[in-house]
Amino acid sequence: MTNKRIYTAIGLMSGTSMDGIDLALIRSDGYDFIDSKKFSYLSYQKDFKSRLSNIIHGSPSLLEIKEFERDLTLMHADFVERFLTDNNIKKSDIDAVAFHGHTILHAPDKSVTWQIGNPDLLASRLGIDIVSDFRNRDVAFMGQGAPLVPIYHLYLSYKITKPLAILNIGGISNITYLPNNNESDMRAFDVCFGNAPFDDLVKKYTGQDFDQDGQIAASGNIDTVLSENILLNEIFYKNPPKSFDRDDFASILKPFEKLRLQDALASLAYIHAKIIDFNIKYLARDNSQATKIFVCGGGRKNKNIIEKMVKFVDNSEILPIENIGFNGDSIEAEAFAFLAIRKILDLPISFQKTTGVLRGSNSSLALSRPHSSSCGGVFYRA
Repeated sequence: MTNKRIYTAIGLMSGTSMDGIDLALIRSDGYDFIDSKKFSYLSYQKDFKSRLSNIIHGSPSLLEIKEFERDLTLMHADFVERFLTDNNIKKSDIDAVAFHGHTILHAPDKSVTWQIGNPDLLASRLGIDIVSDFRNRDVAFMGQGAPLVPIYHLYLSYKITKPLAILNIGGISNITYLPNNNESDMRAFDVCFGNAPFDDLVKKYTGQDFDQDGQIAASGNIDTVLSENILLNEIFYKNPPKSFDRDDFASILKPFEKLRLQDALASLAYIHAKIIDFNIKYLARDNSQATKIFVCGGGRKNKNIIEKMVKFVDNSEILPIENIGFNGDSIEAEAFAFLAIRKILDLPISFQKTTGVLRGSNSSLALSRPHSSSCGGVFYRA
């Protein structure tokens, strides 16, 4: 299963945590040859974060949204330019740059998902072909538009014993279950909130961006009565396919604002762990339970979140993805670079058992007419 041509791509990801831009450079054949070369991170400055928050949570004008989109794109362009210069990499060596943009609205049940970012502007500034708009086609064919990373999880772990699960804890937590190495058998979906409500509470009460290493939560006590009451909410038990926006849980978690910060954070970690446990058991109904769950994303650094999972997720070992030789910070950006390569090769990036997309038995697009693409993502030529 090896394509003779090896492609080089850069992946850019600005995730729901709203903290900055991840950049990853990989080489791959679009299958199981994956060479993760370099990773870099650009943190958003305080004023830029404030503008982004207003775009998502405020009532911005269309002009404000488009001006911010321009500035976001130019920031990505400058970041890539510096990365290439610092690493003595020629633009001609890069086959494509994957540009996710930033999600400001995600409501797939209403056939709506919106990632801001101007790929034409990015292509013109960099002089490199851009692959962008990864989610809209999936949503157009009744998919959730997320998660898109599972196909990368599959080939990244291709030589590792199955079954296994990979849990990404970003602003939203999503899980990939791999019973074997078949694309058609992998299952994936958003599970529940991830870092987002933790970070929002910490920001509100301390002004800090996040709870470093889970230190604040470590001194807190779980409010079991409140937590168990919140756990009754049906949003946690939706059948897949399912995906979430960072604000989908805002109203049901609002009662935590009445608690001491450390107790609220400890209680959030408890709910998160209980929902992970529920979903692992849900997946095990039709498959063998994954005895190892490898954790990536920023949430793996929050010791309280991990400790609660170790305590409350039954019959599975919770391990950092570094245990199998991968960088838990860079995987999502690497994944979009991988998706760009698969776009070059006209290979599917989403599947019925990941996003719930309808066209075809295992791809986001069965070829229903001539010249129809076989995967998501759109090319923007330099």
